[in-house]
Amino acid sequence: MNHYQGHDEPFYFSRRARFVDQLNLVAVASAVSVSRHFVRLTLGKWQAGSVEGDAALVVSELVTNAVKVSGVLDRQPTWAEMDALALVTVRLIGLDASIVVEVGDASQEQPVLRRPDGDAEGGRGLLLVEEIAENWGSYRTRRGKAVWAEIPVPEVTPSGLPRRRRLERTDVRPTVRADAWLLRSLLVGLQAL
Repeated sequence: MNHYQGHDEPFYFSRRARFVDQLNLVAVASAVSVSRHFVRLTLGKWQAGSVEGDAALVVSELVTNAVKVSGVLDRQPTWAEMDALALVTVRLIGLDASIVVEVGDASQEQPVLRRPDGDAEGGRGLLLVEEIAENWGSYRTRRGKAVWAEIPVPEVTPSGLPRRRRLERTDVRPTVRADAWLLRSLLVGLQAL
């Protein structure tokens, strides 16, 4: 796993994106579940369902962290408070062989990978991101920072269903016997319908 942090532009800025979709959310707790739905719908549209679970987990962790540092995670804000809350931006970037999940927030505070002890209730989000992602990192933006994670997309091969192995005369074929009691019980049950 490679982790990049700082002022440098991430690697994907210099690559041609095949697809890009973005969603802006108010920095509240519900942004986490909405971002997961956004990932599932977008990756379904892109025919990249093979990484849907990993991408949904990564976006959950990154959006949770973004809401913690720039919004309200522990309660539902009042209608009056909503206007003053920052936005969290979720961007999906489809490259030739990977998907980049990028989450921007209004905080300048860079993410810190921690190794919590076994009793800690939280603090494992970036560890999960590091496990799933090929690369991850962060960079400063004009209004805060963005944290990104690159998830490789396995190459799809037209495989179809597995082929049946042909039985040869030397193969032993299992003997199947009909159980008369079971067949009679099924027949009685079907007739009762």
